[in-house]
Amino acid sequence: MFRRHYCVCIAAVVLSCTLEASTWAAPSVKDALNLKPVQDGIDYDIPTADQVKDCTIKAEKINGSVAWVVRGPDGKVLRQFSDSDSDNRVDTWCYFRDGLEVYRDLDANFNDKADQYRWFHNAGMRWGIDRDEDGTIDSWKLISAEEAAAEVVEAIRTADVERFERLLLSSSELKQLALSESLHEKLTESLKSAPADFRKLTASKKLGDDPEFHDFGGLKPGMVPAEAGSAEQDLLVYENVSAMVRTGDDFEQLRLGTLVNVKGAWRLLGSPTLNDATKVASGLFYDNTPGVVPASSGALAMDNAPSEKMQEILSKLEELDRELMQASAKKKPALNKTRANLLLQLANSSANASERSQWLRQLADMVSAATQDRSFPEGLNYLKAIEAKLAKQDSTDDLLGYFEFQRMLAEYYGVTLADPDVDHAKAHAQWLEDLEAFVEDHPKDDNAAEALRQLAMGTEISGNDKDAEKWYRQIIENHPSSIHAPMARGAVTRLSSVGRSIKLAGKAVNGRSVDVSKLRGKAVLVQYWTSSSEVCKSDHAVLSNLYKKYGGNRGLEIVGVNLDYSRDEMLSYLKESRLPWPQLYESGGFESRYAQEMGVVTVPLMLLIGADGKVINDNIQAAEIEEALKKLQTRQARKPRTR
Repeated sequence: MFRRHYCVCIAAVVLSCTLEASTWAAPSVKDALNLKPVQDGIDYDIPTADQVKDCTIKAEKINGSVAWVVRGPDGKVLRQFSDSDSDNRVDTWCYFRDGLEVYRDLDANFNDKADQYRWFHNAGMRWGIDRDEDGTIDSWKLISAEEAAAEVVEAIRTADVERFERLLLSSSELKQLALSESLHEKLTESLKSAPADFRKLTASKKLGDDPEFHDFGGLKPGMVPAEAGSAEQDLLVYENVSAMVRTGDDFEQLRLGTLVNVKGAWRLLGSPTLNDATKVASGLFYDNTPGVVPASSGALAMDNAPSEKMQEILSKLEELDRELMQASAKKKPALNKTRANLLLQLANSSANASERSQWLRQLADMVSAATQDRSFPEGLNYLKAIEAKLAKQDSTDDLLGYFEFQRMLAEYYGVTLADPDVDHAKAHAQWLEDLEAFVEDHPKDDNAAEALRQLAMGTEISGNDKDAEKWYRQIIENHPSSIHAPMARGAVTRLSSVGRSIKLAGKAVNGRSVDVSKLRGKAVLVQYWTSSSEVCKSDHAVLSNLYKKYGGNRGLEIVGVNLDYSRDEMLSYLKESRLPWPQLYESGGFESRYAQEMGVVTVPLMLLIGADGKVINDNIQAAEIEEALKKLQTRQARKPRTR
């Protein structure tokens, strides 16, 4: 109670003043640092008593809002308490680690109580909604598959059936999926029995009194096209998901079955089971589809319990992961090398080829990512050495291809682009050549769709739309179930849109219904943008002037499509900028429906549509718009009038 009351008070005292001429006394650093997140388990920076005296607090303007910002002795942000709606009351409480925001409490209805909780950066992507504002999350707006798995284990540990139920697909969401009748009935029964099955599992104590989430199991999510007959729309699903759970000194595999993505949140379709292969042996959507890797090979752990040697390695891996979270940049290279060696030991200790392949893939992912973020300088050579060994062995081509692609990513993003003297144009051209060669050598590889995506995006950025469209089409044709297929279909629609009509409709953030197809008789400019792009902001100044000259009855309509991942950041920007045209928004950023429909991969992107509803320019620049409008008006004036 004190915490919330205090936040409101400091807002009322200071945020009503201008930043330049405030004469009010700032709250103390100590009092500000005493504020704590509503949710437990947040790993954020807490300075020592000696460090507190060198911390500072002052009012700053952040994204158009006034905020109290606490900084540590090194100048990095520790806390940020903001007034997003300028009502002189704090409504956003942000907590940081290593200068990055990791968690935020939000008062979205501005009644001085937190009702939303968000995790950011290396803390994850969760977004919880607290409707009754009691500090307990009632539903998940966003949650990754890995985070959902960890939540299941925590729900088992605390025997909290309500916490588990928050992860289940709701009846309304099930209806929205528009599944086939048989599948709808099957899931209805599964979801209905899930709470009771969960209670039985927790009551059995088969996972002990203090189970701990250790790792996530699953090969990769896949897109099930509507044409497959499971639903009337494309579905993003994760088949045969499992969680590795530590119980004392032992490890157990908790099977979660199939997960489905609903607007960025991964939902469970039933209760978890403990080593019960009969209930989740095959996937609901595509395990038996020809050409798709069976779900049984996607599990992180093996069907049998880990050997004693593997348990020992897993324990070391767990301890190392905790150490890595706290490690300085100087210590991370050695720790990452140790982690890579442990994963290699797990692969070599595996009982079968499928299990070994899974550990090696984890190794490739981990080393590549650490090389790309510059925390494992030896990573590239490490990957090359294993890739060379695989090439000499009788390993499957897809595993060798997997290592090859991860090595390519590490080399380009972690080494080539890290060189301060790099010739970016030459490096980019070589990267596109390497991607094209990989696709030719490994057309059916797991990474081929990702390689094609990067190839298509890179080619498009280079201005070669014709080749970009070719690569996007290859994703659609050769990898129709890939997670990248919907974006590719949208990109093809956009790149071939000149002379054609496009579909863009929805409800704007101000509640107004927008349908581009109903704006015939006027030129329509569609702008895809984000509030973090300075170029987009500059374009807004140009568009505002154009709207004053040509807007409304003078022949021009503008429709904005915002691709921010945070609705709050978008609204904050709009409040400051006051753009007069409608703005469409759906959560998900570049994975949202609006981005996917047109395959938008970078911003700013603007399309100009003529009075006849057909696209004139699928990538017009701000400086070109007025001249194009004048030509349209001249052309319109020359048309003979009909009686």
